[in-house]
Amino acid sequence: MNRDLLEVIHQSNPWLKDQDELILDDRNFIYRHNIDTLLLPDWDTIWTVLIGPRQSGKTTLGRYLCQALINQGRFRSTIYLNCDYFEIRNWLNQGPQFLDQVADQFELVKPILFIDEAQRLENPGLLLKTIVDLSKPIKLITSGSSQLEIRAKIQEHLTGRQLETIVLPFSQLELKSSKIDLTQQLVFGSYPQVIKVQQKEIILSQLFSNYISKDIIEILKVGKPDLMRNLIGLMAHSVGQLVNYQQLAVDCKSTIPTIQNYLSILEQTYVLKAIKPFVGNKRTEITANPIYYFLDNGFRNQALQNFALFENRSDAGFLAENFVFQEIMKYKTQHFKNWDIHFWRTKSGAEVDFVIKAGQRIIPIEVKYQNMKGPKLTRGFRSFLKTYQPSLSAVITKSFTTKVKEENGTVMFLTLEELGRILDKI
Repeated sequence: MNRDLLEVIHQSNPWLKDQDELILDDRNFIYRHNIDTLLLPDWDTIWTVLIGPRQSGKTTLGRYLCQALINQGRFRSTIYLNCDYFEIRNWLNQGPQFLDQVADQFELVKPILFIDEAQRLENPGLLLKTIVDLSKPIKLITSGSSQLEIRAKIQEHLTGRQLETIVLPFSQLELKSSKIDLTQQLVFGSYPQVIKVQQKEIILSQLFSNYISKDIIEILKVGKPDLMRNLIGLMAHSVGQLVNYQQLAVDCKSTIPTIQNYLSILEQTYVLKAIKPFVGNKRTEITANPIYYFLDNGFRNQALQNFALFENRSDAGFLAENFVFQEIMKYKTQHFKNWDIHFWRTKSGAEVDFVIKAGQRIIPIEVKYQNMKGPKLTRGFRSFLKTYQPSLSAVITKSFTTKVKEENGTVMFLTLEELGRILDKI
């Protein structure tokens, strides 16, 4: 190992010199709902892959897992390697011989190997496969900020030998104990760095800028970053609406294939998520174009340059609807649920915001973020209940909570703060 490489390793791994140094000081750590699953002994011999948007908390989660595994006595040490550093990338790209070099240099016994930002390696999948094939007593953890890069480069080599989890910004349920104002989350989102500071707009501006400069330009080599910025802005204006590829192409002065490709990139870098229509009757229901939602309200509002107070916003209803979608997605990923999330619309105009399909169960959720004096169902929601007769459904309101019987099933009226009550029942 040369001097520059050793210096980078020592800076990133102070506990290698001083055993009293913690891998993570967890005094202010916000517990993630996927941790209990990730710490099961079943995964000690399987590669743990943390995927999610930049700055969503992957590194912190990975460090927590390392510290917890050592505290439980299942492993004895950790070597943390951040591939953002050229010295680390160059070293790892030379092949798995680095393992012996690490063992000799630091006298590691039963270590955890945590490779951060692995998508920056030339061929991370092949490297990781080679390490796995060596059958050394090592716990393997890696992270990456781009589904495009990580999945394409790793999955083909490690299929069936990794546990993958998506790390999104904090859920409302995770932040409940922190007593963070919900209206702040609705406007500024819940990226870890954003919720911790007063100057939230500055952090969101940096997140947006870094996403364009690093993920879009540097890593993915997208040739038209200005078109991407424009597209993100247009999508921010159309949350919850059926996508019109032709209109987007006209507005962006581009082509439909390019727009579709860029939307795919936005999905796979965890900016947007498309949901497809729920279809039970092709003759009467919309079956084609999807609807897109943002995976963080703060990122969406940064694209619009609009951080007005929630109570003063004309788009408050859209923000609440987008927030409900995010919470459903976060619950699904954190609890490893095999759910499909859809919307429902008929050609006559009846609609339901979200339909969760969990196996044979169908759970519709409608967002009506307004003050209600009593339980009231929209025509579209009643139509869905009559047609499909789900045993459980929900209406998300601003201030009203109750449950009623409708069409042989139970309809729960819940506030945003209580959304978890229905998700726990699915």
